[in-house]
Amino acid sequence: MLPELNRQALQNACTREDLIRKTAAQIIKDFAEFGLEITFSGNVQNFYEELFNQMKPRIEEVLGEHYTMFLNFLYRIDVTEKQVHHYQKEMGGASYEDALTEVIIHREMKKVMIREYFKAQSKAEESESDMLTE
Repeated sequence: MLPELNRQALQNACTREDLIRKTAAQIIKDFAEFGLEITFSGNVQNFYEELFNQMKPRIEEVLGEHYTMFLNFLYRIDVTEKQVHHYQKEMGGASYEDALTEVIIHREMKKVMIREYFKAQSKAEESESDMLTE
């Protein structure tokens, strides 16, 4: 069974250092593909604020000046307008840019969590297979 990936589960996952570091790396990688630089100090206690505060101005820049690139960016990260509007409502009418930035952070974390889940499943299957062949 896949791990739970709702907003609350993602916020809880933000306490795991390994997921935080992998999520930061995924964000840095995806933004870099569009020439947008994001850095991470490695301070896991403030990772959300650190990344959010870097990501939001870059998102605003792309949204305002390079709309086609913005659409490609959303496609690459796998974020939909519907998700952003849903987050806006959940966040009490937050700005589009704030909601989008949070959606991206959560989407990137979902990618990491799903990857971890399937790695663990693969290891469990290998272990089970090894036990059967011994």
